[in-house]
Amino acid sequence: MISGNVIENAPKWGLMLGWGPYMRGIVATGNLVRSAGSGCAVTVVEGAGTAVITNNLFQDVKDGAVIGYRWNDKATGDLLMHGSEAYAHLTLSGNRLA
Repeated sequence: MISGNVIENAPKWGLMLGWGPYMRGIVATGNLVRSAGSGCAVTVVEGAGTAVITNNLFQDVKDGAVIGYRWNDKATGDLLMHGSEAYAHLTLSGNRLA
């Protein structure tokens, strides 16, 4: 559970959720990520466990709010905008990009 944090000035990712198939049962909710490269990096590697990303606020994130990664490689655009439905292990809801 990652909840109630304020993360500022992170050069690469504000939040980094999972590392390939080693991710399991993560909930990230109610966080504020401000001035980061990406708001949230989340693994989209096959075999990854579930991640629920809800009700977070992303401000001034250069590369987007929620970005899918395959290990260190960016694999998606901003999943907050579109495309999250392609990843059954991810639930995105109530997040805001400001």
